[in-house]
Amino acid sequence: MEKPAFPTADTQKMLALPMGAISPLWLMFAGAATVGAAYFWSRTFFKPTNLEALTPLPETAIEVTTGVVEAAVETVEVAAEAVVDVVEAEVEFVADTAETIAAAPEPVAVLVEPVVEAAPAPVTPDDLTVLTGIGPKLAAALAERGVTRFAQIAAWTEEEIAGFDKDLKLMGRIGREAWIAQATRLAGK
Repeated sequence: MEKPAFPTADTQKMLALPMGAISPLWLMFAGAATVGAAYFWSRTFFKPTNLEALTPLPETAIEVTTGVVEAAVETVEVAAEAVVDVVEAEVEFVADTAETIAAAPEPVAVLVEPVVEAAPAPVTPDDLTVLTGIGPKLAAALAERGVTRFAQIAAWTEEEIAGFDKDLKLMGRIGREAWIAQATRLAGK
Protein backbone atom coordinates (compact mmCIF):
# COMPACT_ATOMS: atom_id res chain seq x y z
CA MET A 1 0.00 0.00 0.00
CA GLU A 2 1.27 3.31 -1.03
CA LYS A 3 1.14 6.34 1.26
CA PRO A 4 -0.82 9.35 0.01
CA ALA A 5 1.25 12.41 -0.83
CA PHE A 6 1.26 14.95 1.95
CA PRO A 7 -0.13 17.56 1.83
CA THR A 8 -2.99 16.64 -0.38
CA ALA A 9 -4.99 19.19 -2.36
CA ASP A 10 -7.78 19.14 0.23
CA THR A 11 -5.32 19.66 3.06
CA GLN A 12 -3.73 22.61 1.25
CA LYS A 13 -7.15 24.26 0.76
CA MET A 14 -7.99 23.81 4.44
CA LEU A 15 -4.70 25.38 5.56
CA ALA A 16 -4.73 28.22 3.02
CA LEU A 17 -7.97 29.82 4.18
CA PRO A 18 -7.19 30.19 7.91
CA MET A 19 -3.56 31.18 7.26
CA GLY A 20 -4.70 33.98 4.95
CA ALA A 21 -7.19 35.27 7.52
CA ILE A 22 -4.68 35.35 10.38
CA SER A 23 -1.66 36.37 8.38
CA PRO A 24 1.01 38.30 10.35
CA LEU A 25 0.64 41.15 7.86
CA TRP A 26 -3.01 41.64 8.88
CA LEU A 27 -1.97 41.62 12.53
CA MET A 28 0.58 44.37 11.81
CA PHE A 29 -2.06 46.48 10.01
CA ALA A 30 -4.47 46.06 12.92
CA GLY A 31 -1.78 47.00 15.45
CA ALA A 32 -0.79 50.11 13.50
CA ALA A 33 -4.42 51.20 13.16
CA THR A 34 -5.00 50.70 16.89
CA VAL A 35 -1.92 52.73 17.84
CA GLY A 36 -2.88 55.52 15.42
CA ALA A 37 -6.43 55.72 16.75
CA ALA A 38 -5.22 55.72 20.36
CA TYR A 39 -2.75 58.54 19.61
CA PHE A 40 -5.42 60.62 17.84
CA TRP A 41 -8.01 60.30 20.61
CA SER A 42 -5.48 60.88 23.40
CA ARG A 43 -4.33 64.12 21.71
CA THR A 44 -7.95 65.21 21.24
CA PHE A 45 -9.30 64.46 24.71
CA PHE A 46 -6.26 65.17 26.88
CA LYS A 47 -5.35 68.55 25.36
CA PRO A 48 -4.55 71.03 28.16
CA THR A 49 -7.15 73.75 28.39
CA ASN A 50 -6.71 77.13 30.02
CA LEU A 51 -9.88 77.62 32.04
CA GLU A 52 -9.35 81.38 32.35
CA ALA A 53 -9.65 81.64 28.58
CA LEU A 54 -13.00 79.84 28.65
CA THR A 55 -14.61 81.75 31.51
CA PRO A 56 -15.86 85.31 31.08
CA LEU A 57 -14.35 88.09 33.16
CA PRO A 58 -16.48 88.46 36.33
CA GLU A 59 -18.36 91.69 36.88
CA THR A 60 -16.40 92.41 40.07
CA ALA A 61 -13.17 92.52 38.09
CA ILE A 62 -14.74 95.01 35.69
CA GLU A 63 -15.88 97.15 38.65
CA VAL A 64 -12.39 97.00 40.20
CA THR A 65 -10.83 97.97 36.87
CA THR A 66 -13.28 100.88 36.56
CA GLY A 67 -12.37 102.03 40.09
CA VAL A 68 -8.65 101.87 39.27
CA VAL A 69 -9.20 103.95 36.13
CA GLU A 70 -11.23 106.54 38.06
CA ALA A 71 -8.52 106.78 40.73
CA ALA A 72 -5.87 107.24 38.02
CA VAL A 73 -7.92 110.05 36.42
CA GLU A 74 -8.26 111.81 39.79
CA THR A 75 -4.51 111.49 40.39
CA VAL A 76 -3.76 113.00 36.99
CA GLU A 77 -6.15 115.90 37.67
CA VAL A 78 -4.52 116.63 41.05
CA ALA A 79 -1.05 116.48 39.47
CA ALA A 80 -2.15 118.84 36.68
CA GLU A 81 -3.45 121.37 39.24
CA ALA A 82 -0.17 121.17 41.16
CA VAL A 83 1.82 121.79 37.97
CA VAL A 84 -0.34 124.84 37.15
CA ASP A 85 0.25 126.24 40.66
CA VAL A 86 4.02 125.76 40.37
CA VAL A 87 4.13 127.38 36.93
CA GLU A 88 2.10 130.37 38.16
CA ALA A 89 4.45 130.82 41.14
CA GLU A 90 7.48 130.69 38.82
CA VAL A 91 5.94 133.28 36.48
CA GLU A 92 5.32 135.62 39.42
CA PHE A 93 8.89 135.10 40.66
CA VAL A 94 10.37 135.83 37.22
CA ALA A 95 8.19 138.94 36.87
CA ASP A 96 9.24 140.21 40.31
CA THR A 97 12.90 139.49 39.54
CA ALA A 98 12.62 141.31 36.19
CA GLU A 99 11.09 144.37 37.91
CA THR A 100 13.86 144.33 40.54
CA ILE A 101 16.58 144.16 37.87
CA ALA A 102 14.96 146.91 35.79
CA ALA A 103 14.65 149.20 38.83
CA ALA A 104 18.25 148.66 39.98
CA PRO A 105 20.56 151.58 39.15
CA GLU A 106 23.56 149.42 38.50
CA PRO A 107 23.80 145.89 37.16
CA VAL A 108 22.98 143.29 39.75
CA ALA A 109 24.44 139.83 39.52
CA VAL A 110 21.67 137.32 39.93
CA LEU A 111 22.68 133.90 41.03
CA VAL A 112 20.39 131.25 39.71
CA GLU A 113 20.59 127.85 41.27
CA PRO A 114 20.10 124.96 38.92
CA VAL A 115 16.81 123.20 39.37
CA VAL A 116 17.36 119.60 40.31
CA GLU A 117 14.42 117.45 39.39
CA ALA A 118 13.83 114.37 41.42
CA ALA A 119 14.12 111.36 39.19
CA PRO A 120 11.08 109.12 39.31
CA ALA A 121 11.62 105.99 41.32
CA PRO A 122 12.55 103.14 39.01
CA VAL A 123 9.72 100.68 38.57
CA THR A 124 10.77 97.09 39.13
CA PRO A 125 9.61 94.89 36.28
CA ASP A 126 7.29 91.98 36.96
CA ASP A 127 8.30 88.40 36.18
CA LEU A 128 6.25 87.89 33.01
CA THR A 129 7.25 84.22 32.83
CA VAL A 130 4.63 83.60 35.55
CA LEU A 131 1.98 83.94 32.82
CA THR A 132 1.07 80.72 31.03
CA GLY A 133 2.69 80.71 27.60
CA ILE A 134 5.43 83.28 28.25
CA GLY A 135 8.95 81.90 28.50
CA PRO A 136 12.25 83.72 29.01
CA LYS A 137 12.73 84.50 25.30
CA LEU A 138 9.21 85.89 24.88
CA ALA A 139 9.57 87.91 28.11
CA ALA A 140 12.81 89.40 26.75
CA ALA A 141 11.10 90.23 23.44
CA LEU A 142 8.26 91.96 25.31
CA ALA A 143 10.76 93.88 27.46
CA GLU A 144 12.47 95.14 24.28
CA ARG A 145 9.09 96.54 23.26
CA GLY A 146 8.61 98.23 26.65
CA VAL A 147 6.27 95.68 28.26
CA THR A 148 7.60 94.72 31.71
CA ARG A 149 4.55 94.87 34.01
CA PHE A 150 1.36 92.85 34.39
CA ALA A 151 -0.65 96.09 34.46
CA GLN A 152 0.60 96.95 30.96
CA ILE A 153 -0.57 93.61 29.57
CA ALA A 154 -3.90 93.90 31.43
CA ALA A 155 -4.49 97.29 29.76
CA TRP A 156 -3.88 96.09 26.18
CA THR A 157 -6.53 97.02 23.64
CA GLU A 158 -7.63 94.81 20.75
CA GLU A 159 -5.35 96.80 18.40
CA GLU A 160 -2.35 96.32 20.69
CA ILE A 161 -3.09 92.61 21.01
CA ALA A 162 -3.25 92.29 17.22
CA GLY A 163 -0.02 94.29 16.89
CA PHE A 164 1.92 92.17 19.39
CA ASP A 165 0.42 88.99 17.92
CA LYS A 166 1.62 89.95 14.45
CA ASP A 167 4.96 91.42 15.55
CA LEU A 168 5.97 88.45 17.72
CA LYS A 169 4.31 85.82 15.47
CA LEU A 170 2.21 84.45 18.35
CA MET A 171 -0.63 83.12 16.14
CA GLY A 172 -3.41 83.91 18.62
CA ARG A 173 -1.67 82.72 21.81
CA ILE A 174 -2.56 85.90 23.67
CA GLY A 175 -6.28 85.12 23.57
CA ARG A 176 -5.93 81.35 23.62
CA GLU A 177 -3.83 81.37 26.79
CA ALA A 178 -5.76 84.28 28.38
CA TRP A 179 -2.80 86.59 29.02
CA ILE A 180 -5.10 89.55 29.68
CA ALA A 181 -7.12 87.68 32.34
CA GLN A 182 -3.98 86.30 33.98
CA ALA A 183 -2.24 89.69 33.95
CA THR A 184 -5.35 91.40 35.37
CA ARG A 185 -5.46 88.87 38.21
CA LEU A 186 -1.72 89.20 38.93
CA ALA A 187 -1.66 93.00 38.65
CA GLY A 188 -4.30 93.21 41.37
CA LYS A 189 -2.13 91.34 43.91
